[in-house]
Amino acid sequence: MLRIYDTQTGGKKEFVPVNDGKVGMYFCGMTVQSEPHVGHMRVAVVSDIFRRYLRYKGYDVTLVINFTDIDDKIIEKASERGVDYLVIAQENIDKFMEFLAFLGAEKADYYPRATEHMDDIIAFVERLVDKGVAYESSGDVYFEIGKWPGYGKLSGRKLEDLIAGASERVELDDRKRNPEDFVLWKAAKEGEPSWDSPWGKGRPGWHIECSAMSTKYLGEHFDIHGGGTELIFPHHENEIAQTEAATGKPYVNHWVHHGLVNLVGEKMSKSTGHFKTMAEISKQFSPDVVRFYLLSTHYRSEIEFSDERLAEAATAVERFENLFRTLERLVGREGEGEVTAGASPAVDEARGKFLEAMEDDLNTAQAIGHLFDIVRLVNQSVDSGADKSVLKSDRAVLRELFEILGLLEGVGTAGEDVPAEVLELVKVRTEARGAGNWALADETRDRITALGYSVEDTPDGPVARKNK
Repeated sequence: MLRIYDTQTGGKKEFVPVNDGKVGMYFCGMTVQSEPHVGHMRVAVVSDIFRRYLRYKGYDVTLVINFTDIDDKIIEKASERGVDYLVIAQENIDKFMEFLAFLGAEKADYYPRATEHMDDIIAFVERLVDKGVAYESSGDVYFEIGKWPGYGKLSGRKLEDLIAGASERVELDDRKRNPEDFVLWKAAKEGEPSWDSPWGKGRPGWHIECSAMSTKYLGEHFDIHGGGTELIFPHHENEIAQTEAATGKPYVNHWVHHGLVNLVGEKMSKSTGHFKTMAEISKQFSPDVVRFYLLSTHYRSEIEFSDERLAEAATAVERFENLFRTLERLVGREGEGEVTAGASPAVDEARGKFLEAMEDDLNTAQAIGHLFDIVRLVNQSVDSGADKSVLKSDRAVLRELFEILGLLEGVGTAGEDVPAEVLELVKVRTEARGAGNWALADETRDRITALGYSVEDTPDGPVARKNK
């Protein structure tokens, strides 16, 4: 039985989909004011692992990840460069998609952008005004939190405390009825992008776009809404208020929040410049290493980024790769229809523990621990000369579990086909070594390396591998 932690109730609860056999998930993506860093990639991996595991359980999953492509900082950066704000947005969306592919995360089903859903956003604001929980003031439209008694149920903050605190710390804005009322629609400023609305030209506030887009693609009541813990308040708190006020229905069954990524003890932040971009990381480490690193800590926990941690992940991934390659050499490449039936009892038991960990709020950290147990058991079977049929079945278990995690998808499979040019160079190197022509052998090895491959000398002869 799958249990998922829900931030709103503060505990794990059984996952029961809104619609039988189907799952709707919405994860808050980037505000695309700058290029993605590893903090953004955590939401990509977390949303991907949720979708992979739910699909593994047989659900038809729809994943939506939004882009906020209009805000003050995007406009400011566009002005500094003398380009349209959409140029800045598109550049950073393209980079996000590039590194999504780098991490082996499947594309979401939808990537809605705020600027492409203005009609939906305006219609949503109109619903709130018509219901009397929002009001217009000088071209702005605000949500009146005093009209929504459930405010604070996600973050645990009390409405009266928020109102009192805001009155003390914020210079009163005479456009608002209450200092904690939040903006749904902003009146246009000179020179800024704007859209026509019933309240004049303007653009949406941050929170309203997610309510409008999530319900457009997933319905007014859906299964999972996710994002980083920094979004719990005020973003997700405001989403709940405005959405449930508009629809009169429960908004989301499970609020899923992943921990932040810290860099040398500090939260990664674009505002402080304290972050490491995915472009920098991808030059140092392979996709499997970065993904394994992100999965090695439970998604709800904070994770410490460091080159040392990634180096440890690289060692683990290499151990996994070596086992798949050893099995390929002993029992052949993986083929279609290989099954887990017939796996050794100890491996089958560890498989069950892996799945138990995933059923417990998708605990990938614990699941990976059981994966290491399987790797150890299979290595022992290899060393003891176990029957090939058992090794094949044990390998099928490994492949099944690695596919759930989205790791090692090309290792030890037919996907590792080596180009003819590289194979010919391997042959030349082998002949040169046999003739004692070490200079030619070294030169040929360098040519193989330049093509992105390396040569592993095994008991059955040299094997070319694509560099990771």
